[in-house]
Amino acid sequence: MCWLLRLRLLLLLLLLRLSVCLEEREGEEGSGAEEQPHFLHDQLTLNVSVQLGSTAHLHCRLAGITEQSVSWYRKTGDEIQLITFDFQTYHNDDRFALNFEQPNDWRLRIRFVQRRDEGSYQCQVSTHPPLIRTIHLQVVEASIQILDERGVELREKFYREGSTIELQCLVADVPTATALQLAWYHHQHRLNYDDPRGGVSLKTELRGSVARSWLRVTQAGRRDSGIYYCNVTNLAAASVTIHVVPDEYPAAIQRATSVSANSVTLLVAVLTTVLASLTAAILPTAPSPHR
Repeated sequence: MCWLLRLRLLLLLLLLRLSVCLEEREGEEGSGAEEQPHFLHDQLTLNVSVQLGSTAHLHCRLAGITEQSVSWYRKTGDEIQLITFDFQTYHNDDRFALNFEQPNDWRLRIRFVQRRDEGSYQCQVSTHPPLIRTIHLQVVEASIQILDERGVELREKFYREGSTIELQCLVADVPTATALQLAWYHHQHRLNYDDPRGGVSLKTELRGSVARSWLRVTQAGRRDSGIYYCNVTNLAAASVTIHVVPDEYPAAIQRATSVSANSVTLLVAVLTTVLASLTAAILPTAPSPHR
């Protein structure tokens, strides 16, 4: 009986050891399995808006790439145009290039984006079937305006000495306003709240596709006359000409305008009289009817 019990215990130990060995082997095989290529994006179809003239980066993050090729195509209807294949660019426009970013972003770079660049772009991996990520590119053009305190667009404005210059810079139709930086300049001098002049205040608001910046310059003097710029990073600038004049100067401008208008009226009357006289002298006089 003792030897039978010992035999059963030995068999049980062998079975336990065999089970542990099988589990270890399965674990080793699982850890050695190759990772399959896949995108590291939640969305395989994406709409992207970029600013006209800026640089666009279309992202394609991948994992598990070994011997597979990665390509970028542009799709227009049924027509497919190859842009890049692995690290080589096959597009005849040098604005397009693969700009790989470590560790896994096969991003397509488009410099100086133009209207004609709008369309669908595909990042494709040479698996079976192929992996495809599609990006629909939209090109937008921002509008930049400088407005006064009433919201009227300005090109030129007069302020009395001692008054407050109030300007608003409005930037609309941008892909992401929060990525913008707005700055005010008086000629080549950048204005800020700690400007040595004093009395300068700024406020900027970035929301959605709209950015606004307000500039206030108190106790305006003649030195504050000149050109003011609202500069938007990577976009453009809008400008306005400001004249700071004494209190009596606006009345003088009004009188000069009235005199100028009267002079124009007088000149038009003289020219009309001269033209009538010339016409009468040149055209033949109609013959008198015979009785």
